[in-house]
Amino acid sequence: MKSRVLSALILAPIVLGIIYLGGTTFVCVVAIVTGIMTAEWQQLSNSGRLGLVGSLGIGIVATVVLLSFFLSVPWALTGLSFGAVLVWLLVRRHIGLVGVSNIWIVPGIVSVGCMGIGLVWLRDIGDSGFQIVLWLMLTVWVTDILALFVGRFFRGPKLAPTISPNKTWAGLIGGILGAALWSGFWSYWTETSSILALAIIGGGTAVLAQLGDLGVSVVKRRFDAKDTGNLIPGHGGLLDRMDGFLGAVPVVALSLAISKGDVSQWP
Repeated sequence: MKSRVLSALILAPIVLGIIYLGGTTFVCVVAIVTGIMTAEWQQLSNSGRLGLVGSLGIGIVATVVLLSFFLSVPWALTGLSFGAVLVWLLVRRHIGLVGVSNIWIVPGIVSVGCMGIGLVWLRDIGDSGFQIVLWLMLTVWVTDILALFVGRFFRGPKLAPTISPNKTWAGLIGGILGAALWSGFWSYWTETSSILALAIIGGGTAVLAQLGDLGVSVVKRRFDAKDTGNLIPGHGGLLDRMDGFLGAVPVVALSLAISKGDVSQWP
């Protein structure tokens, strides 16, 4: 726990500073982060090996993140789709050969790529981008923290014992309520939307974050791993710490685009 707190205290100001800067700095950092997450996913599902297919997956994800900023989101999504199909074909053709990726790399490329594209698009929404990404980042953090501590305090029935034995229904409810209260406070503080509306959105985002967490837990359980890596002391890998964003970011970004009445506003 001490390592977790210390790592969080060091990394949080850096992350917030990068979000504030936005622009090319933010995009390049997201490309690097998503590349590392893809590498961790590949190594997790492929006996610790990266291989040529894993390297290709990293290149695809990092490239589509850059495309979403320097070209357009539709081009980025198109590139992600073609890239995922290409990797799937390569894996299917060579499945079972030494050093060749497991088929599990494909959902990793898609989910991490969508998260990266969503983050870049959200940050690039005019003057509101910084506030949106900051709210989203803090909402997922609040969800994770309260789910952990409330779950440990109340214990009770397991949420998904065959996937993640430590998660409880109490933790899930604590995370949802915490995210809702935080979002309501954010609405009041920033005068964004109505307090009730953003509180409901915050609670929904918490559910999505927990689904993302469980999704990565499925992969870890499948390959009998406790963490996706050891990059961050006390936290594991980047994928361990960013798993909630895999579920929350794409849905929040798409919902916001639809609420504007025109998905083509993904510039």
